[in-house]
Amino acid sequence: MLQNLLRVLAGVGQRMRRLGMPCFLLASRIWIGQVVFAHQFMAMVQQGMNAQPGGPLHVPDSLATALHAVAPLLIAAGLLTRPLAAALLISDLTAHSWFLDGAEPSILIWLVVAGAGSFSLDALLDRGVPFAAFGPLRWLRSCYRFVSWCFVPLLLFATRLGMACALYLFAVGGSAPLADMMRNTFVLPAGVPGWLALGLAGALTIGLATRLAAVVCVLLVGAAAGALMSMDQALAVLLLLCALVAGGGGALSVDRLLRRWSTQRAAADAHAGTPRPRVVVVGGGFGGVAAVRRLRNTHCDITLIDQRNYHLFQPLLYQAATAALSANGIATPIRSLFRGQRNVRVRLGEVVGIDTAAREVKLADGTQQYDYLVLATGARHGYFGKDHWAPFAPGLKNVEDAASIRSRLLRAFEAAESSTDAATREAWLTFVIVGGGPTGIELAGAIAELARHGLAGEYHAIDPAAARVILLHAGPRVLPAFHPTLSAVAQRSLRMLGVDVRLDTRVLDVDEQGVAVGDERIAARTVLWAAGVTASPAASWLGLPADSSGRLAVGGDLSVPGHDRIFAIGDTAACLAWNGAPVPGLAPAAKQQGRYVASLIDARIHARRAPPAFRYRHLGSLATIGRQSAVIEFGRIRLSGALAWWLWGAAHIVFLGGGRNRLAVALDWLWAYLTYRRGARLIVDGHIVRNPR
Repeated sequence: MLQNLLRVLAGVGQRMRRLGMPCFLLASRIWIGQVVFAHQFMAMVQQGMNAQPGGPLHVPDSLATALHAVAPLLIAAGLLTRPLAAALLISDLTAHSWFLDGAEPSILIWLVVAGAGSFSLDALLDRGVPFAAFGPLRWLRSCYRFVSWCFVPLLLFATRLGMACALYLFAVGGSAPLADMMRNTFVLPAGVPGWLALGLAGALTIGLATRLAAVVCVLLVGAAAGALMSMDQALAVLLLLCALVAGGGGALSVDRLLRRWSTQRAAADAHAGTPRPRVVVVGGGFGGVAAVRRLRNTHCDITLIDQRNYHLFQPLLYQAATAALSANGIATPIRSLFRGQRNVRVRLGEVVGIDTAAREVKLADGTQQYDYLVLATGARHGYFGKDHWAPFAPGLKNVEDAASIRSRLLRAFEAAESSTDAATREAWLTFVIVGGGPTGIELAGAIAELARHGLAGEYHAIDPAAARVILLHAGPRVLPAFHPTLSAVAQRSLRMLGVDVRLDTRVLDVDEQGVAVGDERIAARTVLWAAGVTASPAASWLGLPADSSGRLAVGGDLSVPGHDRIFAIGDTAACLAWNGAPVPGLAPAAKQQGRYVASLIDARIHARRAPPAFRYRHLGSLATIGRQSAVIEFGRIRLSGALAWWLWGAAHIVFLGGGRNRLAVALDWLWAYLTYRRGARLIVDGHIVRNPR
């Protein structure tokens, strides 16, 4: 009975939100317009009355006059609502004008955050923005939607708390200035009992039966309007209460929790007696984790299969390889990520094949049945057919690679310290990085900083700062995915660090003694590979063709051709982005694909309409070169230098998984920034260098 009641109320609330919020925003625009216009008119009349006969005529500030004259009309029509409302709020607050009292500032804030609503010229223009040739308009539209998505729930929460405080002060009294201001803003009839005011205050505080409590408050405030409070003041409070009637308690409320509970119970009842669909996700990277999280409320059983028991934050893996961070700070146990998600089972194992007829994944130690299969298996190092180079030029894809590379780097300095031959010592102190993409330049910059600062004063037979760091890139510029100006900035920053950047240089051979490039041979005992990747063998598991990088071709819904229940995402999939180029192998792309596939599976399980074809949204590109040097590209916005470096660090801290990891990485970075020291300088692979002559 309770569940049915909650489901009915949820449906009613959804309809009220769809119709009520646009009506609330329309009423708010019209009310704000008339109040601003009336205020400006009264101010001009007052100035005229105060002017002395024959004296100079006082001319008000032209900008403020134009704003207060034009803004009411445009806001009422719903044109440029957000910027005009923000300008009015700032103008009148700085001028200590009428908006400092009452509930009027809250109405303006609502217009800034939520916009004009459906009944406006802004809404009509918004339909054509996705097809506009002017890029910044599309960017501004995305910003508006992001602001609404983030802050409308917070505004509902703040409105509830404000109304609850006013009701509480009405019930208990008090003489503090804040209490007096609140009581003057929110006046109730004298006959309202205190217990009713306290009950309404409690309901609004926790967001329980928010709409009902708001309706009761509307009736009480309406009874007090005109007699106990001014009509403008009453209308402002009534508008805010109407926002609660239309929007409900919002995301931060008990109402939301009850609605989610009733929805989950309804879904469980609908599927009662039927087997739960089995969703298997292969790969615990960004795409796989995003897909599993998106399916947390779906009626299904999820099995996440991975060879390793941790989820790795790969963008910072190079710092673990260069002794800047500990691997524990950038890796999180997969089981801890889904501790509270009851429909997930984590299975450690190696996939060796897929039987599409029997719908089962073959593991080295058994099989796993599936109804839906998501392949998020990532990529490994690609040597363009020269796989025999791998032992001499390791790549960087997992924690083991990072530990091995860190040991190679540190062991090279130890071997150089022990060597008595000048040529051998120089070879040990020469570090070659192949590939000028983000990983390559980040490795080169980090190794140069380690040699010149991190190891300073710790050796006696050698000077670590004399180490040579050589970056080999086959293309005409580093960071080819970035704008040419940022590529030039990155190349200049590398050279300032002492990195020898060689462009249009192809590697012909790699062995234990060094690298062959053209007619030259570089004697180097440490060579690192960052030139290319190859997708996992998912294509061979399915017996399907793959592209030159080993990726599976997928359809618009990311499904594998001929297998509508099998999906490939991340580095495993070859699909096109908005510009006709392949979707880049970046973490945001894998996350977007994972969430999309999970939404599609959820729609199929619950017999809902499937989402439209996947469309990648590029969120920007970032790369760091060294201390106080980074490059960032967000569409037409390009940053470099110290500001980009700080933004790069902040972004990586935010997206790093787990509060403990964020704190650990932030402290390690702070220590390294202040002292130039690296704290994770352990050689742990068990290999001992012998006879380093």
